[in-house]
Amino acid sequence: MRNFYWFWFGLTLWSTRLVLLCVLYFTDAPTGGPIVDRWYRFFPHTLVIEAGVAMTLAFAGGLFCTLLRGKARKVAGIVFLALGIAYMVAAGTDDEIMRWMGQHLSLSFITTYALAASDMGLVGRVFLGGAWHFLLTMFIVIAGIVGTVFLYRKMFAKWSAETVVAVKNRASVSNSSGGVNRAAVRNWICLGIALALAITGLTSKNWFAPSNMRWKRIAPVAFRLVDEIKYKLTEAEKRGDYAEGIELLGGQPNAEYPFVKCTASASKCEEYRQHDFAQFKARDRKPDVIFFVIETFRGWTGDIRVPATCEKLPNICKLAKSGLYFPNAHSVGYPSIEGFLGILAGVWAHPQTTFLSDYPNTRMRALPEILGEAGYYRMVLTATEPSFDNLHPWFAKWFDYSEYKPENQHDVPIADRFRELYAKRLADQPLFFDWMSTTSHVPFSLPKEYGPTPSDPEVAYVRSLAYMDSAVGIVMDEVAKGPNADNTLFVLVGDHAFANNAQHRVSNFIGGVHDGYTWVPLIVAGPGIEQKIVTTPVSQVDIAPTVLDYLFLYGTSENFVGQSLLELEPPDGLCGGEYTIAFHAAPEHAPVFAFRMGDMTMITDSVTYIANIQDSTLVSAFETVLEPTWDTSHPAEGFVTGKVIENAAAKYAETFRKMRAAGHAWEYTVNKNKLLPPPQR
Repeated sequence: MRNFYWFWFGLTLWSTRLVLLCVLYFTDAPTGGPIVDRWYRFFPHTLVIEAGVAMTLAFAGGLFCTLLRGKARKVAGIVFLALGIAYMVAAGTDDEIMRWMGQHLSLSFITTYALAASDMGLVGRVFLGGAWHFLLTMFIVIAGIVGTVFLYRKMFAKWSAETVVAVKNRASVSNSSGGVNRAAVRNWICLGIALALAITGLTSKNWFAPSNMRWKRIAPVAFRLVDEIKYKLTEAEKRGDYAEGIELLGGQPNAEYPFVKCTASASKCEEYRQHDFAQFKARDRKPDVIFFVIETFRGWTGDIRVPATCEKLPNICKLAKSGLYFPNAHSVGYPSIEGFLGILAGVWAHPQTTFLSDYPNTRMRALPEILGEAGYYRMVLTATEPSFDNLHPWFAKWFDYSEYKPENQHDVPIADRFRELYAKRLADQPLFFDWMSTTSHVPFSLPKEYGPTPSDPEVAYVRSLAYMDSAVGIVMDEVAKGPNADNTLFVLVGDHAFANNAQHRVSNFIGGVHDGYTWVPLIVAGPGIEQKIVTTPVSQVDIAPTVLDYLFLYGTSENFVGQSLLELEPPDGLCGGEYTIAFHAAPEHAPVFAFRMGDMTMITDSVTYIANIQDSTLVSAFETVLEPTWDTSHPAEGFVTGKVIENAAAKYAETFRKMRAAGHAWEYTVNKNKLLPPPQR
């Protein structure tokens, strides 16, 4: 037994991983179908690389325990037993995160969601939504742990017995079989086999149908963690194509801080801008600003151009028809903490990690900070515990009042709570209110009085949106009854989308930041804003400069990377007469960007480009979908992607090169803290 222990140890680890992978690939994901369409493109390759990891642990453990003696051997055995257990736990956790969030376990994930269990309401709903799968994964991991512990205990007992025998009769043991220790020979043979399997598995990335796209999905947790650590230890460098990248992003290539601006104005002359500013200062009542940030709001499902949508979402439809409606808006990335960044901070996600978690000391001015300086009282109301997304520090920095209560874990209760807070507001102070929903988060479950969650994910999702819409209606009705009904700017936007079953099964998606995760609706409605549907692709980063334009908050330094979606119609006579606010949609828009863990997308009104920032071979392109030409009879599952553009790598080689330059330039800007200069002393 002793001679084969470490081989059996590695085999136990690999067998546990085999069963976990079967559960991952051959059971339904929360979207309702398998996690990939063609399992054979991933499953065998994953087994080989995981065998390499398991046998590496087996070889290393066996080698140390062969060379060491006494307590040192015991300690080494315990260490590698613990590493094996950690490997199984991490693998199972990675599988579940991939199923539910479309991302892998990483250092960024850990730092963002270290306190996720603090919100047992949302965590509980997620767990109950996939309880059997969670429990099955847990059972498999525990079974693997029990197996390895049993093997170790049995083997350690043999080690201890053999040590006693060796001490009592060292000569006879060492000289048995003519001076040849056959047990030692067998032990070294087993270690040699483990080493051969380890090398074979670990190098499979290069010889077993090598594919960078596949590797991004199947890379074991340890590989990703090591890559992240290496990235954090690497000094950011300005590449030769930095200026070209900044220019594509809309920044100033020759400026040390390329995105700093001294005004958000789209006005045509200094006289006009100063007039606007004076008008804002002269207002008796500054407009209230109310944000609806809707959890996991898929743009194609919430498209009000589809008649059935207005039947399901009458309040959102009413709001969209009262102002500017952008059906083709996009988040800066995902998950929710990235949407929070794009909406309030007005910057793109970090190309490699999670911006707010990994670069919390970045110098930047968020929209709530600017509004606070303008005299606004800032409130945020959320149905999700802020620790879930590691938002507590940002709530404290950006808001005067934040609230989360466990009893208000769904959208209607927090809408009712809005009514209470809104009624208590100070009459002489303008209000910025950020209302953050949660019910449309997977698994799309409603309060228990609404009955069980439908088994069909599409039905469950649409039902959750209808519930959310009723909550939006409560807030809108409360504002309509108040004194600021004619002086309130509404902004409604999704924090991000969530890929449906059809999108999960399309292998042509090379990137991890496609429409299925970024496409959200955006509504900007308030007095003076024209009623219009604007199909041009826009971004969450455009919200902050749009709000500043609407409020005439000019002359303030900011670093927003987006552009205002409004264009002010000049009044008759700049310096006299009655002034009437009239905003139109801005006529042009730059390309829209999104980033996520090495992938980026650039969306124009004709082509959506997807590329990996490091690997020039990982590219694809689709025709941008601007009109509801998908299967609208299935509001959640009907959209897959725009038409795939064949031979995209060759056709758009220069575009993809510039995209990578832009990705690296933005990465350098954030890593080197070049959004805003240090404050003057």
